[in-house]
Amino acid sequence: MSPERKTIEKFAARSAIEALRAGVPNAHGVRALGCDQPKVEQEFTQQLEAASGIFGHSGRGLLIQGDFGTGKSHTLEFLREMALDRKFVCSQLYISKETPLHDPVKLFQSAAESAVAPNRTGSAFIEIANQLVFNSQSYRGFERWANQAATGLDARFPASPLLFERFQSDHEFRDQIIRFWAGGKLTAPETKSRLKQIGEIWTPGFTSQRDLAIQRFRFASRLTRAAGYAGRVLLIDEVELIGTYSPLQRAKSYIEIGRMMTAADDPGMAAIPVLAVTEDFAEAILKEKGDLERIPRILQERTQFSGTADASLASSGMRILADKGISLKRPGESALDETYGRIRALYARAFDWEPPVPADYERAAIRREQSTPLRAYIRRWITEWDLQRLYPDARVEIETARWRTDYSEDAAEESAVDEAPSDQSLVDDLTGDI
Repeated sequence: MSPERKTIEKFAARSAIEALRAGVPNAHGVRALGCDQPKVEQEFTQQLEAASGIFGHSGRGLLIQGDFGTGKSHTLEFLREMALDRKFVCSQLYISKETPLHDPVKLFQSAAESAVAPNRTGSAFIEIANQLVFNSQSYRGFERWANQAATGLDARFPASPLLFERFQSDHEFRDQIIRFWAGGKLTAPETKSRLKQIGEIWTPGFTSQRDLAIQRFRFASRLTRAAGYAGRVLLIDEVELIGTYSPLQRAKSYIEIGRMMTAADDPGMAAIPVLAVTEDFAEAILKEKGDLERIPRILQERTQFSGTADASLASSGMRILADKGISLKRPGESALDETYGRIRALYARAFDWEPPVPADYERAAIRREQSTPLRAYIRRWITEWDLQRLYPDARVEIETARWRTDYSEDAAEESAVDEAPSDQSLVDDLTGDI
């Protein structure tokens, strides 16, 4: 093996070990360990194949369930690598205070910022724009879809690809359009002025910021297909955090889950959402907190939801969380042995140091506590090897404690977000910014 190749492999091994140590999987770690979840892999493969078809049906998404440390994030990373290999543009989202599931504006922003195109670095939307072929069948089909009144898009969306095509020498304006596709602003006066230059007449409408974000998901998925990619995959981790939201925020979150997971009703979208949630979420939140009965009443009492499909979407979202999840299987002794061997070899390659192999490294622990998460084993092995490598004369004893999800509602999250949206979004539309 050449010195250069050895250095590359050592770097990859070190990167994988550091990710496994931190419990945050990356591509190197996933390639090293693989993913022993055949049911999840089979279902996801079927959905990728369906979305890659001529009509771009996405299936109804995928929900994976598992306790803390059972490999949800690792599985999502594995699915991401699968999708990229099949020419899907992928976004990874982590539900947090900065990316709340009940806010489609922030969800789209996070999805756009994290979007990755296959075999590319940098902005996925720049890559998508660079791949557009204006006289191709896929692009013209996308253009026809965007201009149909039944599509219900804000007028800036069908205008933007036309302007992108016609102003090819104006690089600054084209960059502005790409930023718009990725969630930025495009003013009504400039859009109207540019259309006038090419003999087109345009009348802006009024669309709330929330509805614009929802439309952005649809438009971006179709645009991705028009650029020749197979579709989009949204990988959303830590969905269980919605259990800490206020009741109305949870209701809005269920609406967004229902909307994402029923995307197959819109042929051509080719968008596959994959959500990861804790195993006990349905029992703790939907049943014990009573959301199955409580949430429909909350939505009925709010005028902003009356006459909309949101109540039905919320019910769909809750049913999916209650009944449609695929539980991650725990590793048996043989799988644990295999994982141990792989990580031991990875560690040796990363640090040029061969970890010792105890005769019964954790046999008693395996028999005693089958519920121990795989992550706990992995981090324990790596920590032991670190200490043995750095302090060879020390006696290593490591204690582990099991993490339990706290679903207590966070008072700090209960804010003006719970109130009906103000008219500011309409003011923004009137001044031309979205």
